Amino acid sequence: MSRNQSALASILAGTAALSVMVAFVAIAGLGQPKPEASSEPLRPEPRSPPKPDDLVALARCLRSEDEDPAVQVAIGWICIQVAKRRGQSVWALLTSGHGYGPQKIFVEGKAVIRFASTDKPATDTTMLLAAALLSGSVEPPRSFQKAAPTSFVERSKASRRVGADGRPLQPETTLTRIIALQSDFGGLVGRIGRWYFYRNRAPPLATAESVPNLA
Repeated sequence: MSRNQSALASILAGTAALSVMVAFVAIAGLGQPKPEASSEPLRPEPRSPPKPDDLVALARCLRSEDEDPAVQVAIGWICIQVAKRRGQSVWALLTSGHGYGPQKIFVEGKAVIRFASTDKPATDTTMLLAAALLSGSVEPPRSFQKAAPTSFVERSKASRRVGADGRPLQPETTLTRIIALQSDFGGLVGRIGRWYFYRNRAPPLATAESVPNLA
């Protein structure tokens, strides 16, 4: 495990332990008489825990898309923001109502391209990271949030897995294709390693070399 992964695991473990403590205190207070009305201002209620389906879907997405925690945080944050903007659950965004699996699936013989892959099962680490992202306790750097990307693509070779149409489930994605995809997803606003990020309605860039590094 790298130093970054160890640090991330420690942070997430601390977050999980704190959540358990808060839950224990809340349970201990059940059934006690209500206090008398007070003139003190009401405190905001704690954020509700994530829905199980959202948690598992996001954790599977993080595991399926990349092993790098920095990339996982970036992708997870985008999924959450896009789901909120569309007024749907993270589970609905990632599965399109067809269950877990690769990003490209076939329904009644027709190809369906979903927002991201949920093909691989979640791990304890991605479950903890997904929970932290959904609660807002883990976020990408401010520079990434300011760029406000709404979609992403990985520079990669074509996948070996073939779909019902006889084509790779994931086509080869070159820099030329990454630039061309701006017509579908909006302009490029940044990259982290081999991952490139788009923002809807952002102006397109002429070359991949001009894409700012958000790592």
